Amino acid sequence: MDINTLKNVAVELMDALKTRGLGEVSIETDDVKIKIKAKEAAPVAVQTPAAPVAASAPAAAAPSEQSAPDDTLPAGTPVTAPLVGTFYSSPAPDAPPFVLVGQKVKRGDTLFIVEAMKTMNEIKAPCDGTVARILAQPGDLVEYNQVVVVLE
Repeated sequence: MDINTLKNVAVELMDALKTRGLGEVSIETDDVKIKIKAKEAAPVAVQTPAAPVAASAPAAAAPSEQSAPDDTLPAGTPVTAPLVGTFYSSPAPDAPPFVLVGQKVKRGDTLFIVEAMKTMNEIKAPCDGTVARILAQPGDLVEYNQVVVVLE
């Protein structure tokens, strides 16, 4: 299982955990085991293979460990969703994203879009900075006041 697939599976499991109000979700294959536990309604733990299968197994462990502590945000300015809606990182499915992690932005630059009731709401940078983290995937439902991007 490659790193991107592993990350996508972990995100889908976290979403299922949150939407269905489950306490724990796990999935296991021959080479990968993912176990996610809820901590006060938020998924927080992702575990990867117990025994190394090949050279790719240690590489797969690193992104999962990095994505697990979603409750600890990097220092900086959090940019939140001003309403409930669908997150989009680009103006169109075939267009490049507005911003990428590590990219410098100026106050007023568009960071992402939240679609609500068929209206596309562009969310702008509140200050100059560098994108430290993007916490949503295109098509994700974001809640009111949910931190979506962190600027340094």
